[in-house]
Amino acid sequence: MRKITLIAASLTALFASTANAGDVQLVGFVPAVCEVTGLNTQLNDFGNLQGANTASNIVFGVECNDVDGANIEMISAEGGLESDDAEDQSMPYTATLAIVGYSSDLVLNAPGGMGTNGANVNKDYSAGGLLGGASATLSFSTPGGASWSGGYSDTLTVQINAAN
Repeated sequence: MRKITLIAASLTALFASTANAGDVQLVGFVPAVCEVTGLNTQLNDFGNLQGANTASNIVFGVECNDVDGANIEMISAEGGLESDDAEDQSMPYTATLAIVGYSSDLVLNAPGGMGTNGANVNKDYSAGGLLGGASATLSFSTPGGASWSGGYSDTLTVQINAAN
């Protein structure tokens, strides 16, 4: 009987002692980065627009650290190279955006014409190639055919946003 009492007392002592625990919640943060860098320039080398032309390549950077990737959009304010003398008359051009590590380019065909105001194109890019930044190149071409004298211009915006 004494053995049973000692065993029962030992078991009671074992279950009577309670463990005391605490929690620590670890929290960190990585700021979101989706940006275009180095693309503040004026391109002045289309030359004579009566014939077909290509413009120099502009090299800049794109970066996005969103795990879902990014959407890049090219936006033409005028929808073509607008005449400085004949408001709302513009000629077409093509802008091509190539990003190192991606096999397919983003191409904007600004249609030009009378009364064209704006054109845009966008594309989704996977996350891997944009993490830490990637080199991008913009190139331009015109088919020619401007008849009226004077200057022609447009503002092209390259915008990057985290994918949804």
